[in-house]
Amino acid sequence: MKLYIRFGSLAKFQRLFDSNEYLQVILSQTKSNVYFIETDDLSEVRRLLTGNNIKFDIKDITQL
Repeated sequence: MKLYIRFGSLAKFQRLFDSNEYLQVILSQTKSNVYFIETDDLSEVRRLLTGNNIKFDIKDITQL
């Protein structure tokens, strides 16, 4: 899965990412606003991003 952070939310996301060890473990940055998600359970990722009002999209890379 790939996580796309909308450009307007990048600064907010970076602060969350820097302070959250879980996100640091499961996310690998591929571009400035794109991360590869290394887990199948997306519920915690969605909860963290939604709870911090971060605009994002998650896409299945097998369907791209």
